[in-house]
Amino acid sequence: MPKQSLFNNITTLDVMCASVEVYKSQGFIKSGHGYTDNNNPEKPVKIEDNKTMMLSLLKAKDTGKTKFTTETVEEANNLINSINGKLMLKKMTNTLNNFESNVVKALSETDVNKFSISIIASLPHSVGIDKKREVIADRMSSLKHSSQYFGEKGKRYDIDVEVIDVKFIQTSNVYMISTCYAEKDIVKFWWRDQPDISDIIANKTIKIRATVNKHELSKYTGAKETMVNRVKIMTIS
Repeated sequence: MPKQSLFNNITTLDVMCASVEVYKSQGFIKSGHGYTDNNNPEKPVKIEDNKTMMLSLLKAKDTGKTKFTTETVEEANNLINSINGKLMLKKMTNTLNNFESNVVKALSETDVNKFSISIIASLPHSVGIDKKREVIADRMSSLKHSSQYFGEKGKRYDIDVEVIDVKFIQTSNVYMISTCYAEKDIVKFWWRDQPDISDIIANKTIKIRATVNKHELSKYTGAKETMVNRVKIMTIS
């Protein structure tokens, strides 16, 4: 028995249009993670997750109460084509991971259902993250030829460093902070302390007081990297 579509006149392109509009409006909020904004105690605002917001938009589109702009349709169509293009080779070589397989399935569905909406809701965010990671990878690769080991092992320094990447390691519940010193040397450290500073220091220049722990060649890029510990963040600019 064929699956019943949630709507009468909604296509996968419409779902991507809704995803693009909601993401531009509020970023990405996971399904079930909506919250109440109490900045104004007298008038709290309920912030729905992206999937819920998309369902409202699609219902309005299905009943003719709203429509997507030409710009949104073009952006959504380009996004679908880009994603399909990137996943085509992986699909042919059977190297898709579970999420990518679900993306392929969602984008090829003729009947719009809650599963496909959930997957497509996350795609603008996922694509944005991929683009950022590509920029970071290019920057780290460019430093491979300039980076030298910084300082003496066991010695403590106050240095200004540019934050290149803040990556959360979920298995260890810790952040790996990758920075650049003097526009050429890669300096890294783990951040286990509270508060969560990932959004505060991303792409900023920070002054840290830290002890040189070890010098090592990166197993990913072959670049010389300096690991520091006992890190104290002094200033952020």
